[in-house]
Amino acid sequence: MRAQNELSPYFAEIDQRTTRALKGIREVRRSAKFKALPKEPKGVMIGTGFLVFLAAFIGLFLD
Repeated sequence: MRAQNELSPYFAEIDQRTTRALKGIREVRRSAKFKALPKEPKGVMIGTGFLVFLAAFIGLFLD
């Protein structure tokens, strides 16, 4: 039991530091201003082009 009592101040300090860190994270999250980014039409075109290319590539091996 003596060993546990020797470590308890360290665990108390870890607990306090963790509490302060979590409080800081909550504060940052609360103050953050999020803005939705507009959708990029290029992203849709690239995705569609990739799917067409993939379908054509797979078609080469199916014949």
